[in-house]
Amino acid sequence: MILSDQQIEFIENSLKLYGVKSQGLREDLLDHMCSYIESKTSGDFESLYQEALQKFGGYANFQRLQLETNYQKYEKNIMVFNRLKFSVGSIASLLLVVSLLFKMMHWPYANVMMISAVLIFAFIMIPIHFYVRFKKSIHKFS
Repeated sequence: MILSDQQIEFIENSLKLYGVKSQGLREDLLDHMCSYIESKTSGDFESLYQEALQKFGGYANFQRLQLETNYQKYEKNIMVFNRLKFSVGSIASLLLVVSLLFKMMHWPYANVMMISAVLIFAFIMIPIHFYVRFKKSIHKFS
């Protein structure tokens, strides 16, 4: 069966209607459904469309796929922030240890390094930490 442009548009609009908001996911689902319908040789469009919906899990499965796609995007962002938090935390900790060594040895610039380390913790590490916790709490409830 060859699908017309109106039938393809109908499938795409139904995917939008049933909660598939991601453009990439919608294109993939549209492609899979059209391929499935076109692989069948007999039957009308409505029955083949309903069969394709059942094969791909129905409308509830589409919403679950959308949630999983959102979760994967969210996890990538959280991983970037965790790497940033680890890197900045390591640098700040090293700076703090070196500043304490300078302070014990009464070398110059010990206070500058110590203040810099504390400022890095206060203005970079703590906001990143609470941002990640906030994003996790939002994602937990949605």
